[in-house]
Amino acid sequence: MGAGKIIAIIGGVLGILSVVLFFALPEIFSFWQLSGGGGGMYLGGFGHWDGTAGLVYAEDTLLTIIFVLIIAGGAIAIVGGLIENKVAGALGGLLMIVGPILFIVALVMELGDFELLAALISGIGGDTLLFGSAAGVNWGLWISTFLALGGGVLGLIGGLKVED
Repeated sequence: MGAGKIIAIIGGVLGILSVVLFFALPEIFSFWQLSGGGGGMYLGGFGHWDGTAGLVYAEDTLLTIIFVLIIAGGAIAIVGGLIENKVAGALGGLLMIVGPILFIVALVMELGDFELLAALISGIGGDTLLFGSAAGVNWGLWISTFLALGGGVLGLIGGLKVED
């Protein structure tokens, strides 16, 4: 078993886990979180979780596309590693990278549901959704964003190293 094959498979698994683990531990494995003031909201895995409403699935098409890109990319990277196909491994890694980058762009541009978050953050004295702190509340990108990016990089590198 070549190193590229293993790296592509590990990258794919990390990408899928970045989305799936949100359902088990949203406080740890969210893509974006707002915490403090006695509560928190955690965004990831096709919706958000908060202490009062529990898990709420987003009806935002953009969020659905982002998480589908990450999961599909992970699956393609795994298959690319298993069948030792460079194109599949690299494509899977690329899709896993595109998902979090699209997520970050949507945060910065306040697209879709992020417009509501931007209004909330500006109401407590914040000016960006990426990272910040004001009035005892902290918010920003969280672990799963970086896990998905890392998985994408590994999938891309592993896919390019796989021997045909």
